[in-house]
Amino acid sequence: MQGLKETRASTAICRPARLSRRRHRRRLWLRRAVVSVVLGSLLATTPTALAGPAARSASTLSAKDEGHLHFIKASGSLIIDEGSASGTIPGRVRVHFTYDGAPTVSAEITIYAHAGSINAHGSGRLSSPTSTAPSFKGSLSISGGSGRYAHAHGVGHLYGVFNRRSYALIVQTEGTLRY
Repeated sequence: MQGLKETRASTAICRPARLSRRRHRRRLWLRRAVVSVVLGSLLATTPTALAGPAARSASTLSAKDEGHLHFIKASGSLIIDEGSASGTIPGRVRVHFTYDGAPTVSAEITIYAHAGSINAHGSGRLSSPTSTAPSFKGSLSISGGSGRYAHAHGVGHLYGVFNRRSYALIVQTEGTLRY
């Protein structure tokens, strides 16, 4: 019997101690945490992540907006109007409208929206040059901005009415915006 006791004691020393449930759970949690950190670091170094913010997919928006603007100031043939815009991209609008008495007009338009600003240039032709409130229509070219619209570009149409007495403008823009 004494030999039997010795064998049990010697095998107990060689056998690894069993972990408590708490320690076992803790080790599993630690392994999972290490795996998730390793996977997270591998995913962070994918080509898309390495490309940074420029890798963001471009958005295309079919936009139609209208602004009712009031006169701010004038200098020679340049008239500056401001007001609010409603439509696809609502916000404040500032227009530098050039009218020199000829049937052609041009406009530098900036829309100040919630996510940034959009810059555009338009040119058109008055429908009735001798009227006190002639309408005009023409083309529009979008050429950048700020914020979300920093790399905005696109083309469209410009419509409007120019009141010669109050210098107020109603401007409508319609086109495709990529940003």
